[in-house]
Amino acid sequence: MSTEAGPPGRDGDADQADDWSTLQPRRDLDTAEHGVLFGAGRDPAQEHDHGHGDEPMRSVEEVRASILSEVVPLEPFELPLNEAFGCVLADDVYAPLDLPPFASSAMDGFAVRARDIEEASVDEPVTLQIVGRALMGREPDVAVGTGEAVRIATGAPIPEGADAIVPIEHAVTQGESVLVLRAFAEGASVRPMAEDATKGQLLVPAGRRLSGPELGMLASAGMPDVKVYPRPRVAILSTGDELVEPGRPISFGQIRDSNSYTLFGSIRDAGASPLLGGIVPDDVDELRDVMLGLVSRADVFVSSGGVSVGERDVVKRAFFRRGDISFYRVAMQPGMPQGFGQVEGRPYFGLPGNPVSVFVSFEMFIRPALLKMMGRRDLLRPEVDADLTDEIHGPINRTVFSRVRVRRSRGRWLAESTGGGQSNLLSTVTRANGLAVIPVGQEVAHAGSRVRVILFRSLEADR
Repeated sequence: MSTEAGPPGRDGDADQADDWSTLQPRRDLDTAEHGVLFGAGRDPAQEHDHGHGDEPMRSVEEVRASILSEVVPLEPFELPLNEAFGCVLADDVYAPLDLPPFASSAMDGFAVRARDIEEASVDEPVTLQIVGRALMGREPDVAVGTGEAVRIATGAPIPEGADAIVPIEHAVTQGESVLVLRAFAEGASVRPMAEDATKGQLLVPAGRRLSGPELGMLASAGMPDVKVYPRPRVAILSTGDELVEPGRPISFGQIRDSNSYTLFGSIRDAGASPLLGGIVPDDVDELRDVMLGLVSRADVFVSSGGVSVGERDVVKRAFFRRGDISFYRVAMQPGMPQGFGQVEGRPYFGLPGNPVSVFVSFEMFIRPALLKMMGRRDLLRPEVDADLTDEIHGPINRTVFSRVRVRRSRGRWLAESTGGGQSNLLSTVTRANGLAVIPVGQEVAHAGSRVRVILFRSLEADR
């Protein structure tokens, strides 16, 4: 049940021969994200699912569509604005009042009547009497009459009678008078009432993921709380007698649990709330007890490892009469063996144990499901078409997801392989920013050929 790179044979000779990995996402699917993860570190050989060679493989698109049809958005509830960042708005929000609710000054200067200063110039300035001051946060206590001006600060309400602002750099004060050095038209430097939104106008639509601007708009409308879809709680559990937590002493033959942390970061990146459940030995009773102990704290279960022929029965026995889990082969590399079902009414994902298989499986199936549970409508990663700089080989009967680094060169996107296609080489993912998709039926993608690339991180310049 390895989660780290291992020698051929233990980490998967089949993947060393079939060195592709690809996906063809369904661009028309609508999903969201919410879940619980059981990250396990499994022997990479388990991924090859020996003994089920006659079992027909299902396409990536078919499996994802089936999973998305079985997950539903979580029940929305209200959260304070400072806790709602990243969540998806459950209902349309309309302006309860005009925004802003009053006209204000865009400059420090003087509030005046525009017609009083129509003839003002540097050579022949117009003199106005200063009759008061308008301050931010206070209602003006003076009006502007003919031949008058009011000192005003940026953001302060416009006094009654004024319709223009003379910026301070275009005026000269002389005691209780001000000399205006140029003309300004009606509305100059005035921010109108309801310029941002009128009462009853749609401010933020349902389905929008709340980021800084949305939170600011809701705050300006006076809303301390907002109804959103909650972040899925994702419990991460690693199973395996050979696993050791990072930082603890390790003996020969033991490996550190890496899958849990790959999943933890991926879940957090998707906007869900990961929960590390620790390492569980290969024991049916302990697996069941730990998972059921997390039911009240988790919304979805995911385990890495335990989906090979020999271990399927362990999972099924652990949740007999408590869930319905199916195991199948997906026509993809890496990540062919997969499991999905329900445990105590919560989605359960069973992933293969190889580190790269865990990452790719998460991107293809779990991330879209979590996004759907969070009310998201944009469930798939962005894509670009890029030209390969290297030749890639893979099994003709599977979609291959090859780890690549995408960069811009001379007006086109280039995709450079980050290493071998074996599913135990997690470093090929850390060096990559995308997954090049080689479709079923294509055995070789030649250097210079155009491929579709799923981007899973920003195209930063660092190497």
